[in-house]
Amino acid sequence: MKRLPNMVRGLLGLCVLGVLAMTLTLTFRGLQKEAKPASQVFQSPIETPTQPPYPPPVTPTLPGPSATPPVAPTPVPRCTFVARPAPAEPGPLIEAYQFSEPRVVLTHTSAIGIAGWLPDGQQLLITRLIPGQSREYVEIFNTRTGELQRYGERHSLPGKPVWLAAHQAVAFADVGPDKQVVLRISRGETATVETPISDLTGSFLGVSPDGRQLVFFTQASQDRPEVFDLAQPQRATLPATLPLMRWSPYRISWHPQGHQIAFYNETGFYLADLTSGRVCEVDLGFEESESRYGKRWAFYAQWAPSGRYLSMLTTIGDPPVKFSDLTILDTITGELHHVHPKQYIEPGQYYVMDMAWAPNSQIIAVQAAVELREGVLYAGLYLVEVATGRDMRVLPEALFTGGDTGWNLAWSPNGQQMAVNCPTANEGRLCMIAVAAR
Repeated sequence: MKRLPNMVRGLLGLCVLGVLAMTLTLTFRGLQKEAKPASQVFQSPIETPTQPPYPPPVTPTLPGPSATPPVAPTPVPRCTFVARPAPAEPGPLIEAYQFSEPRVVLTHTSAIGIAGWLPDGQQLLITRLIPGQSREYVEIFNTRTGELQRYGERHSLPGKPVWLAAHQAVAFADVGPDKQVVLRISRGETATVETPISDLTGSFLGVSPDGRQLVFFTQASQDRPEVFDLAQPQRATLPATLPLMRWSPYRISWHPQGHQIAFYNETGFYLADLTSGRVCEVDLGFEESESRYGKRWAFYAQWAPSGRYLSMLTTIGDPPVKFSDLTILDTITGELHHVHPKQYIEPGQYYVMDMAWAPNSQIIAVQAAVELREGVLYAGLYLVEVATGRDMRVLPEALFTGGDTGWNLAWSPNGQQMAVNCPTANEGRLCMIAVAAR
């Protein structure tokens, strides 16, 4: 599928699992997504046969080196949390959930990507790769009626489109005629697509909970994120300064209550407080053992709907890596847990490949690798209890392949449906799973 041999452009262009491949080398190999057939599936970190050639991607132009030597960045302090016990938020146990068999609701001759649910719990923001091209449609799909509304078209990039609820619009990164990364705003099928920003340094966008503002990085601000208010419209540079690595764009996740933004790449995981302007680094750990050595880093993160927890997919070392965990941070107590279903591809080799929060903030659905067959990794669907770390596989007969991490799984805001990427070797497919809690 579109996002597979390049898996995790979130992991940005290199291969973490093949699927955990991240363009963390900002050569923008993450921005150079090639058009892929519907037969594309999760790649294994084990060497796989060479894929056939596809149309060459567009390479965005990056700013040249600075004429003056860079100034060493100010060290970022470690985050501190209130070290006191806090009661777990109530919620049903994993055994209380029931899932229907996946039901195909949309097919396409190439890859489908799940960007996320709209607040109504009925519509999904998706992308569909244009067959034979390195471009894709940005659309809203009504899961009840089957209606598709096209909001635009863009170069296939690792950063997701985002829904701007306050403006009933979609924002997404694209590659302009001069190969610069630009910001597009679309307010519907018949509206003219706007291009308010033309100097982005990457395709990852953060959106405020109310859908009024966007945060991103530009060539002008470099190591200081910019916030763009669509109502004004105006740009403001945040006071927070982050360690800058030219070839490693930051991913972004905005806190559900709006007062914090998480920025992360392989240099570290940082929390910026919008009230105080301060930024701190979350210590994800450092491991020294015979099998692993190095700083743990995150390639995908989501806030729990309540804002108390941060879930991350983390690993250690350079791709291709031997493992990826689900890491859960309690931002009240500072407690950090690394968990994964006890399913191994080879001894010590396991992969948590995607995740989605339940609306109650107590359960996380994850896709974890369960089988390696003919060079293809297949994932099973699991539930993980936040309070205990317990996991349970659901729909044990179902095997999933799909696209880049972050594009395969989404739990609806009302908790009643789960959208999952479910392609075959010949076509892209979007499936729905009905969810009920006893």
